[in-house]
Amino acid sequence: MLERTLLSEIVHCPHARECREDPDAKNPCRKIVNYQSQLKLEKFQVPEPWSGQIEQAPILFLSSNPSIGSDEDYPTWDWSHSEVHDYFNYRFGGGRKQWIIDGKKSLLLDGKYSGSTQFWASVRQRAIELLERENVSPGTDYALTEIVHCKSHAEIGVEQSQEQCVQTYLLRVLELASAKVIVVLGARARQVIQSQFNISTKNSISESIEIGNRERLFAFLPHPNAHSYRSFAKCLQSDELEKLRAFLR
Repeated sequence: MLERTLLSEIVHCPHARECREDPDAKNPCRKIVNYQSQLKLEKFQVPEPWSGQIEQAPILFLSSNPSIGSDEDYPTWDWSHSEVHDYFNYRFGGGRKQWIIDGKKSLLLDGKYSGSTQFWASVRQRAIELLERENVSPGTDYALTEIVHCKSHAEIGVEQSQEQCVQTYLLRVLELASAKVIVVLGARARQVIQSQFNISTKNSISESIEIGNRERLFAFLPHPNAHSYRSFAKCLQSDELEKLRAFLR
């Protein structure tokens, strides 16, 4: 019940609705919401609460905000609650449609599938690295969420909306998640998490932190699109990587 309530609240975020109904609203989310201003409200691509079975997955990947694609078969404001619940919880498999195949190719409006999405391919590799097995299952072995839930390109509007979205949803999403290890991707998400949980900026992984009556470890990596090393093996000390793996066992 808690999962359905939070999912529905994020998908039909009152801040997004206010900005759509009043484009001049003095709301910090205005810029990111107005990125889709050319669309009628019922065709607005909804904020993305998470992707995957967040109440089961032992690993959660956390980044800045979801990218938008106009040709993707993706929930809009006029989808029913049961449809959006199916999509976001079973996006990687087990839903009423095969929304994503191979953990990295999304279903398009024309019924075909996209090419490989670099971000999804990269997080799958990071999950393989942590779990030390090739047969990882996207959506059940790991889920994904963001600091800011509204969609845009190149983080447009994220800086302005970040504080409000974090204060409204971040802790509640992390409390709902069962993830033992939360992998924070990119500089923006890293800064938010380090600030929220008082984690030293010098650390690549955190000490154990209790969130929602569960002990968690945060690990920090560059964004999958960064022009630098992005793997745990390259970015962490060997003892840090082993600590994460042991925590997951």
